[in-house]
Amino acid sequence: MFGMYFQLSLAKRQILLLDTLKVKRTVLESIPSSLKLPISVSCYWLQHTESKAKLHHLQALLLGMLMGPLHAIITSPDKEDLREDGARMLYEEFQRVKEQTRPGTRLDLDTAHIFCQWQCCLQMGMYLNQLLSTPLPEPDLTRLYSGSLVHGLCQQLLTSASVESLLSMCPKAKQLYEHLFNATRSYAPAELFLPKGKSNSKRRQKKHSTSWSKNRVGTTSDTRCLYEGSNRFGLLMVENLEEQTEVSELE
Repeated sequence: MFGMYFQLSLAKRQILLLDTLKVKRTVLESIPSSLKLPISVSCYWLQHTESKAKLHHLQALLLGMLMGPLHAIITSPDKEDLREDGARMLYEEFQRVKEQTRPGTRLDLDTAHIFCQWQCCLQMGMYLNQLLSTPLPEPDLTRLYSGSLVHGLCQQLLTSASVESLLSMCPKAKQLYEHLFNATRSYAPAELFLPKGKSNSKRRQKKHSTSWSKNRVGTTSDTRCLYEGSNRFGLLMVENLEEQTEVSELE
């Protein structure tokens, strides 16, 4: 059975993978090759997530995916390009957000559950991609997803920051984000983009007042379990590995 897949052409294996994920090939035309699989998985996740994702969840995930391209710009010998785009400034801002959301920080359990579902989809997507002899390039997991970063970005997007303000310092990152967002938005449920209604607001206020302790984690030990439970890959779970890699390559 497995030998049958190896006999298929690359194009046919890509079609088989994307058909399984219910994603049209044309959606990925403007997406960098290294992010085609994560974006395909994200499209599938938006259609099948059990806990309904909100707009800020999608925005935080896509912003987090910019870390790899930003790192590539920073380590590029073209310093003029670096100054023009402000990639280092944005990269350092994301690093600051990560530092502020370390284990011990209170996290929203609903958000953690939603991101956990995305990671499960990514895991299954990578398994299928490997089974089909990688018709899409495998992403660099060390810079694809950071739990502390996406949780921190969620908090900022809900309170003070906007995607536009975060990306204003780096036009290249803004352009890439727009490509990522446009690719996924057609697969997102319509309610993701609807204005928040009064009924939803009242429901959130009631839930906030009656279930605060249930929706937050405060102790270091509990938060550590949450981080570990919401990261299904070893590379996604070990923040230190990512940091050591970044430091060694930037020095």
